[in-house]
Amino acid sequence: MGHSYTLQLHTGSFVHQMHTFDEIKEKSERIIEKIKINDIILGWNTDKSLNKQLVSYFHKKGIRVLLWLPVLSETDQVRDTTMLTTINGTQGERVSVIEHESFSFACPATQQNIDYVMSIYEEYFADVPFDGVFIDKIRFPSFANGYDEGFGCFCKTCQEKFAGIDLNELKTLIHNHDQLLLTGQYDDNGIYHFKHQGIDAFYAKRARMITDYITALATYFSSRDLIVGADIYAPFLAYHVGQNIKEISEVVDFIKPMMYRYTEAPAGMRYEYQDYVKNFEDPSCFADYWGDDPASDDSIRKQNVFLSHLPTHVFPGIEINPIDGICSTDPLKLKQNLELFNDYPIISLCWDLMQMDELFLNIL
Repeated sequence: MGHSYTLQLHTGSFVHQMHTFDEIKEKSERIIEKIKINDIILGWNTDKSLNKQLVSYFHKKGIRVLLWLPVLSETDQVRDTTMLTTINGTQGERVSVIEHESFSFACPATQQNIDYVMSIYEEYFADVPFDGVFIDKIRFPSFANGYDEGFGCFCKTCQEKFAGIDLNELKTLIHNHDQLLLTGQYDDNGIYHFKHQGIDAFYAKRARMITDYITALATYFSSRDLIVGADIYAPFLAYHVGQNIKEISEVVDFIKPMMYRYTEAPAGMRYEYQDYVKNFEDPSCFADYWGDDPASDDSIRKQNVFLSHLPTHVFPGIEINPIDGICSTDPLKLKQNLELFNDYPIISLCWDLMQMDELFLNIL
């Protein structure tokens, strides 16, 4: 199948611009000449002049442009970040993977955090003629943030939403690293159903918080005639960070599952898997689905079945940026990924076109 592509363009953090317009144009010209591009997802620097120039440039090339907007993260925001309610109402464990970006997660349960995202959009991006918005960081922390943070938030608002769940029993199970916190099975949509009823109800309500948060933002952006896309964990782990991919797919125009097979950092499939199962004495119940490698070819095929049931467009995200110590992709691995995701007409190339190597471009 001849693919077309969605590309991501990292223009910088909210307060630090990475590239000039001319630098981006020069790089983009070489890419546009060689491959078919449907969409550019760019962000999240707030320079309006740069953003307007870029949108105008890509529109002239017949390419849609979406704003890349991280939302559930307390990061190098353009305002005082104390406006955000972070996990448990405290400063969470900070994550730093790329230059000029360090963040901790914000609580999805408060209206304050929804309003904050809308206000940032209105102030810095609303008068730029984007075709849509791609919302990122739409989950609870994963176990890569630490064992305790992997279970999300227990602030007052979240506790109210957990009504009917024995949180004292749950916290005891968490403290003991109880095997029941891992035991369960997937349904056809990739939703993990835990054997223990209380744990299952806990995860279901966590997922409901994330879905409600995404729904509120999707409704807001859709009312402004904007396409809405969502960044999703690989299906094997999405539900474990609060992402019910079926329900999310019902309220957005497309999802981009992060099928990051060669990334040794948060969102990398093997990296996240190891940080998850290492917390339990016997992970075999979970490993029965994925063996020791959730990023194997066989595992990807299983997860593609989950994705095939979703009621929205799916643009699987694959790596194109080799980064020492973080991402070990190479041209051969790119070819293998293109074969595994051959049935998808549109593939998302991750994560930054400005770092795309000519060898990779020639393969595409």
